[in-house]
This record gives sequence, structure tokens and C-alpha cells, in this order.
Amino acid sequence: MKDTWTQALRLGIYMLILAFVLGWADRLIFAPRRQPVCVQEELPAGRICPETLAAQYGERVVWIDARSQSDFELNHLMLAENRMFPIRKGAEMQQQIDAAIARMLEAAEKNECIVVFCTAECTASEEIAAELRELGLIEAPIYTLQGGWDALKRAGMAAE
Repeated sequence: MKDTWTQALRLGIYMLILAFVLGWADRLIFAPRRQPVCVQEELPAGRICPETLAAQYGERVVWIDARSQSDFELNHLMLAENRMFPIRKGAEMQQQIDAAIARMLEAAEKNECIVVFCTAECTASEEIAAELRELGLIEAPIYTLQGGWDALKRAGMAAE
């Protein structure tokens, strides 16, 4: 009987050690790679979660890619020309807006929204979305995509 208790205690200790090691590995190795769940209610106005975007608009989106030219050339959304436009901060920004403005103006008529994205670290999408709102011409909702290009990849909308 004493041997049974000793074995059970030893097994319990091994299980605790294993649980500690697995918890430690999860915290140090896997947790940093996990993306936080996007909660729409916690985002500031003008930002949208990919899940909310898909639920509310489906594919009725006009995309504005605010990433750098090199990132755009490396990989971009493969959509019809009239659904995706590159607009970047800089000298050519007004020309790029002019090239896309007709399509953005008709987005409201088609019950579409305009979504600006860049990489998760950049702020260009916020700035460009603000510029488009300040024009005062576009009636369709203008959002910045939470998570940017990485969120599009996770949602299966972009491939590298």
C-alpha cells in the first residue's frame, strides 16, 4: 500500500513539473506569436476588425494600400483594378487620390466601404484615411484595418 502512495505522489510531482514546463514554453515561445483577438467595441472610431468588415460588408470593399512601394511590389491583393488602389504619403499622393477618387465616390451608391491598410507597424493608413475623410467628398464609410497586411494574410485574403 505504501508503494502505491509513493508512486501516486511521484506521478503527481512529475505531472506538476510537466505542466509547469509546458506553461513556461507556451508563454515564452508560442504566446508572443499569437495575435490578440480583435474586439470592435474596443477600437477607436474609424478602425475596423477584419471579422467585422467581413460580416458587415463581405466583399463590398474598396481597398487602399498605403504600404511602401517596395512592399506593394513584393505582394499585394489580387483584385480587380477598380477595387484596389495604392495611395502613399508623399509627392505623388494627390495624383494617386485623383486616380482613385471616381471609384471611391461611387462606393456609397454600391453600399461599399473604403478600407485603408498598411503594415501593422506603420501609421500611413491612419494618415491617408484622415486625408480622405477631410476631402469631404466621399460619402462611403472610410476605415483603417486593424492589424493591417498581417490581418489580411491571417484572414486568407492575401498571399505572399
